[in-house]
Amino acid sequence: MIIKCPECGHQVSDKAPVCPSCGVEIAGHLIKCSNCGELYLKEEGMCPNCHHTETGHHDMGSASKEEPMQTPVEPTDSTEEQIPMEVVMTEPTDNEEAPQKENEDEEETVDADFIMDDNADEEVIAAAERVVKNHDDDEKQKQQKRSHSSLAISLLIAIITAGILLFLYNQGVNKNRTNEEQDAYAQAIGSNEPTVLQDYLENNPDAPKTHRDSISARLNSLQNDTQEWTSMMTSNSKEAYQEYLSKHPNTPHRKELLAKIDEIDWAAAVTKGSEDAFLGYKAQHPNGAHSKEADEKLKVLLVHTATEGDKSKAVSVLRQLLQGMNSKSSDKIAGAVASQLNFLGAGGATAKDIQKYMKDKLYQADVKTINWHLGSPAEVTKEGDNDEELKVKVPATLDIDRQGGKSKRNYVISATIKGNRITQVNWR
Repeated sequence: MIIKCPECGHQVSDKAPVCPSCGVEIAGHLIKCSNCGELYLKEEGMCPNCHHTETGHHDMGSASKEEPMQTPVEPTDSTEEQIPMEVVMTEPTDNEEAPQKENEDEEETVDADFIMDDNADEEVIAAAERVVKNHDDDEKQKQQKRSHSSLAISLLIAIITAGILLFLYNQGVNKNRTNEEQDAYAQAIGSNEPTVLQDYLENNPDAPKTHRDSISARLNSLQNDTQEWTSMMTSNSKEAYQEYLSKHPNTPHRKELLAKIDEIDWAAAVTKGSEDAFLGYKAQHPNGAHSKEADEKLKVLLVHTATEGDKSKAVSVLRQLLQGMNSKSSDKIAGAVASQLNFLGAGGATAKDIQKYMKDKLYQADVKTINWHLGSPAEVTKEGDNDEELKVKVPATLDIDRQGGKSKRNYVISATIKGNRITQVNWR
């Protein structure tokens, strides 16, 4: 059935979900006033025309069957005070029940303004349904748009948040990398190990150019030093060590090289074994590793150093023995040696043993003459606290004149003299 919308007055089907014009809900939401017959919405609570309130809400579809017949009293047009309309409720009698039953299937009589033909009714219903469908589609599209917009906004917010977090993370990572690079650079630039410098260059390819250049220069310098160091150590000479120190006065190997030079100078002093050698070592290495040993050596040398008179006396006694051999003089030989002596390694020898050696070994059948000649310098030292024993070491040459020609032999004669007598003599 076509009715007028109680909200906007446009025609609409009472079965339409909503009014296509104003959108108010229709089906199941209308009440027909039992007093004046006006249609109004359930939500209003009372009839907007006569202000009658229904005791029970009944929708328009069941009103004709359940409500009793009502006879409204129309108000007059007089200016007198309006008398409220009385509703006369009449119950159907037994006589009326039969016609009422016969007319139960007939449609309820309504105002002509509400009646439309079936085609118009269907068209209006179809239009209303289209409006409702379009409205629902619009609502769905709006909801989808709102959903898509919300999703897009959420994604945008998520992307921005992720970007910010990634930026902060990268900032933190870069800061940590910078700090790590600074620490690695400080460690490498202060190191003398080429491996440490090489590790820095390999592990920090993106380090500042100034840092990498400094480390590279440092590495090249150390590599050159390494080659020079290897060459110097191979030579193992005092001159090479001193040259390296002059080029690299601040080298970390300075103490090591000075210790090597100390050992070389000490070995040379011990080899010479002289007062000048040990004094020279002390002058070059006042705090050397062998300074105390040098002092002990010098103490012994200074205490037992023979005077020039001692040297002259020792050489004179040794020369007398050799001259006695040259001239075959038994007296000179006996006057130069002690009653018993160590002669050529044999202990308990006497002057006669020397004479026998002279005849058997030196004056052989073809020998005409022999001549001993003492060389220089002679080394003379004192032994013992009483300064009575002198030790002499002197080079000598033996010239032999044979019938078949002359020959010469070189010897080093060592002898011990005590009380102006030779107690030990040997030559080699």
